[in-house]
Amino acid sequence: MLLKILAGFFFLILLYLVTAIILTLIPVNTDFNDFPAGTEVFVNSNGVHTDIIIPSHSLQYDWTEKLGFDKNLKFLAFGWGDKEFYMNTPQWSDIKISIAFKAAILPTPSVMQVYGLRNEPEVSKNTKKITISDCQLKIISDYIYASFYLDKNGHTIRIQSDNSGDFYKYYESKGKYSLFFTCNNWVNRGLKKAGVKNSVWAPFDKSVLYYLK
Repeated sequence: MLLKILAGFFFLILLYLVTAIILTLIPVNTDFNDFPAGTEVFVNSNGVHTDIIIPSHSLQYDWTEKLGFDKNLKFLAFGWGDKEFYMNTPQWSDIKISIAFKAAILPTPSVMQVYGLRNEPEVSKNTKKITISDCQLKIISDYIYASFYLDKNGHTIRIQSDNSGDFYKYYESKGKYSLFFTCNNWVNRGLKKAGVKNSVWAPFDKSVLYYLK
């Protein structure tokens, strides 16, 4: 009986991985090209999860004012993900099996993680740059803002954490994290909404980065 359960469990893992690979290889928005003289935005991976990095100020949004960041910051990085994992795992060495298991298996509360950058990110294999129009930037910005949970006065709700500070902050967010909608799926969905070429489904960071130059 135990062997059957284990075999079934490993089959589901294999099915999940194969499905992720297949849907990563199927692109959407295949006609996307960088917009001449547009705004540079970035997608960054820490090796596991991705963030969207956009200018702190634009025609539509002053993010530093909305979120209480230093106005001298040039960019803000936005990530969405499992609340307990983000807030209780400042370093990968701090990962607890119970937190990782819960985040991987069960639908769990989410959180928005935001941090500031004083300079433009350096492009690398884990940091990709795209140039988009004002309209596309607004779509991404609206998507990000819609992910925040707002109070009755329409303000974002900051959460205090040992892993937060002037450059690194957490906010209440909408939605549940799960195997089928991960932090990377959140980034993937925002890019696709703005017409950026990306995978049909992107549960892993490599899935998000696959079609970005």
